[in-house]
Amino acid sequence: MWLGEGAMIPHAITEDLRNGMGLEECLIKHETNLKTLFDREYPDEIKCDPEWRYIEKRGRGYNIKKKIFKSTYYYGKYKTLEDAQQVRDKLICINWKQNQVDNICKELGITRIPGKNEQRYSEVPQ
Repeated sequence: MWLGEGAMIPHAITEDLRNGMGLEECLIKHETNLKTLFDREYPDEIKCDPEWRYIEKRGRGYNIKKKIFKSTYYYGKYKTLEDAQQVRDKLICINWKQNQVDNICKELGITRIPGKNEQRYSEVPQ
């Protein structure tokens, strides 16, 4: 998010705001305020790796999760980054409908990794 010459809102704050977090809650979470944000100088180039958007490496797999309206939704754990990226890209196209994860995996020939935290990745009622 652009604030003026040489200043930008950090990526983590921008993501929280895009995911529905309120401004005041976001500023408290990141221990900052608007004056500090406007006064800060940031590098000319901030690298954000879109390949990892909504994906995190955990143990021997890659989890997909997205925060929507202050709730975090889990979309499964996958063996490879490429598998997780393919599923994530399909989820973006269908507006993150959790009840479609199994259909997407079947269509792509991808299997979610079961684990001891399997319940964390169960479908959330729509």
